[in-house]
Amino acid sequence: MTTKPFRESLLSENHETWEAIFSLPFVQEVGAGALDESRFAYFIEQDVLYLDEFARVLAAGAGWADTAETRQMFLEHASTVYAVEQALHSTVGTKLGLDLETVREQEHKPVTAAYTNHLHRAANTGPLGGLVAAVLPCYWVYQRVGERLAASPPGHELYATWIASYASEEFAASVNAQLELIDRLAAQANAAQIEQMKSWFRASLRYEWMFWDQAYQRLRWPVG
Repeated sequence: MTTKPFRESLLSENHETWEAIFSLPFVQEVGAGALDESRFAYFIEQDVLYLDEFARVLAAGAGWADTAETRQMFLEHASTVYAVEQALHSTVGTKLGLDLETVREQEHKPVTAAYTNHLHRAANTGPLGGLVAAVLPCYWVYQRVGERLAASPPGHELYATWIASYASEEFAASVNAQLELIDRLAAQANAAQIEQMKSWFRASLRYEWMFWDQAYQRLRWPVG
């Protein structure tokens, strides 16, 4: 009897959340080339701050690695996040009139703070399966959204560039590496560890929805 890959459970058990992400006004309007650029600028600003923290989480993941190959993967991904995203954000940010160093001096907005704290908790507490489950949505959501939108790219040059970066073969290779890892770890995990992995993944998937909705709403801290 063949056991289905763990990733299939993460798709089927979170179907409603996945569909909610695909249906977000932010995603739909980027795909149509109709999103107000002020909303996209807000998103890029927060994404810069988020990915700085995400790279730190991936570097911490190397410490939880169970093989030399996995450790190297995490270190390479941490480096790639900085190099590739820096290049993308520099290109997109410049067209939006953003200065990335000034952006990095900004305060994390509410969802950015909550999401990155969630990821740091996973990195600090482990184990490896929980950490991989927590970081996976950041990879997988962007790949699935990018591929969907790339099937009919918008005429808006800025949004088409952003979409193409997440629909690329290079990005897919990074996503597939994490998917293969979580499938392997799940096959070795006990029932309690499986539930932890599902919980961490579900929380991060929800935060992905919230992160894009935060940009669409241009959310601010309500007090202070």
